[in-house]
Amino acid sequence: MLLASQEWGHTLVEVPYRKYDIPTFDTLIQRRTLLTLGAGLALGGCGAAVPGLRWWAIGALGENAPELLPAFRTATGVAVEVQALPWTGAHEKLLTGFAGNSLPDVMMLNSAWLPELTLIGAVAPPAARSSLLADHVAGAVASVEVAGRAMAVPWTADSWVQFYRRDLLAAAGYAAPPLVWSEWMQMARAIKRRQPDRFATLHLLDWPEPLFAFAAQQGVPFLRDHATRGNFSSDGFRTALGFYKGIFDERLAPVTTGAEAGDTYVAWRHGRFAILPSNATSIGDLRRRTTLLPHDLWDVALTPGPRGAGAAMARGTSLAVSHAARDPAAAWALIRYLCDPAIQRRVYDITGDLPTRRSAWRMPEMRTNPVSATFATQIAHSVAPPAVPEWERIVAEVQLVAEHMVRGDYGVEAATVEMDKRVDRILEKRRWLAERGRAA
Repeated sequence: MLLASQEWGHTLVEVPYRKYDIPTFDTLIQRRTLLTLGAGLALGGCGAAVPGLRWWAIGALGENAPELLPAFRTATGVAVEVQALPWTGAHEKLLTGFAGNSLPDVMMLNSAWLPELTLIGAVAPPAARSSLLADHVAGAVASVEVAGRAMAVPWTADSWVQFYRRDLLAAAGYAAPPLVWSEWMQMARAIKRRQPDRFATLHLLDWPEPLFAFAAQQGVPFLRDHATRGNFSSDGFRTALGFYKGIFDERLAPVTTGAEAGDTYVAWRHGRFAILPSNATSIGDLRRRTTLLPHDLWDVALTPGPRGAGAAMARGTSLAVSHAARDPAAAWALIRYLCDPAIQRRVYDITGDLPTRRSAWRMPEMRTNPVSATFATQIAHSVAPPAVPEWERIVAEVQLVAEHMVRGDYGVEAATVEMDKRVDRILEKRRWLAERGRAA
């Protein structure tokens, strides 16, 4: 059933969920792993009955989480009640859950939330040398560290890449998007010349990821003075902001936000733009919409940089045990089970979310798939955001100023000054604590 049919934005179309040919769990996970989980719980509980667990999972992973759990219950006798949360509102629900003492035993998190949840004492960290922190791709463990200590276990890895229409680029004389900024702009202009009423790319003004990807390539920190002040007036960030602004100045992307938009994939299918910067969510979305966008119509490429393929901001989810978990041993057993490489691979099969375990990436299906291989390269070159509780507020304010800049309210120089002013205001309490030696 069609829920919306505007030109731009995230998917707003309800489509039937098609089951994919997924191997049974018995073919995916080693029997030894299940025996270890069951034995560990039996020893930990001295034979006592193990209570059920509550797990809050988010987005498409939350909707499909029950498919992952039957073998865990068989091995351990532990029932898991899953509550699926939408990404919009999940952060607030976690905070209100802490305030109301109603957090679940296990939480799936956007790893960027960990500094805040650590500050309020909502999570119980894994042991410092836990085997759960081994075998991860570069940067995954750093993404869950706060003040040098891992506060959760990485679960899915992500970054932004370019999804592009093969046919639209070929018509402009390109087999794939160039990976150098100057050459990428030449390609975008060529696409625009062929179809003046259409666009080369889609950078919705409430998507901060493209701007922060360009900025991550500059090698300049986003915050300075021990993360107590903004560093957005730096030469590096100004360079990235200038490139971002140029895309809109030349009308290579529409000046619009997601709130003003509709279905991204329908617009992409209709050729309203050639390149869709996005993350691994689009893998699952496009699998489910092959009748709209057959796989031979699109491909993926790395994020362009000033001198070649560049960095992007590291993204991903993690699994954490609540500070109030009723049975911590059972909660950690569930996390160990969910982080098994075969389970991470199965998550990819179901939703498109990518693994953090290196052993999962070594599986032939992951290694030889060109889409996942491109993501693997981009993830390996991703930059972790500053581990401060205020980071999400900072991103929102910076992107808001960038939107005003695109709409003509600021030039690049004035925009960076305004960004630093707003960020410094957000970090005022952190500075006050740092001056007294009390900031984390």
